Amino acid sequence: MEKAEDLSQGLNFIRLPINIDYSVIETFLRKKMIGELISSEDKDGNGSVYAEILDLSLGKSRDEAYDLALELKFKTLTTFFRNKIGKIVLLLSLDFDKVEQLVRVDNFELKGYTKNWLFNKSLETIINSFMRGKLKNKMKFDFRPEIEKQLQSMNEKLVDRLEIIEGIFLSGRLDSFKISEIIPKETQFLVLVNFEGNTILDIKKLA
Repeated sequence: MEKAEDLSQGLNFIRLPINIDYSVIETFLRKKMIGELISSEDKDGNGSVYAEILDLSLGKSRDEAYDLALELKFKTLTTFFRNKIGKIVLLLSLDFDKVEQLVRVDNFELKGYTKNWLFNKSLETIINSFMRGKLKNKMKFDFRPEIEKQLQSMNEKLVDRLEIIEGIFLSGRLDSFKISEIIPKETQFLVLVNFEGNTILDIKKLA
């Protein structure tokens, strides 16, 4: 009995799925990208401004070769196409870095061309220039702050025992976590998280 008591106080691991809606990521991206000027700089340091981002939306890609679809609404600032409002869709492939615990854009494809050939070529220049640098840098998703909020909320409930199903309770404390996998679903990310802590499952009733 003494050994069993010691084991009950030891560290254990729990894998929990956490859903994070795309709307959460949209809010994050809007803060970073709305008002951003899409520009480039040549080897001599001369800069060109192409457009300003006005709004964006994020969802699951309908193309199975890509994970997400990012729609950008922008206003052009070029000499030939000034103050024109345009929308494009970027299909994005994601890469999860387990060491840094970050999701990054790995590959992309531009969708949403117009019937104007010259405008299309300008659009390609705008987006390809922007994607090579700034957008890929901004399209980094760090889920850890959101999971830390969930962890704090769970620990508050575990103090008084959390009833998982009728008659079965989980109590203790979760101390740390590590993301093991991120799966883009229809309306949200499914994030699989490995938690470490001291937890005990109490069974008070069996059906």
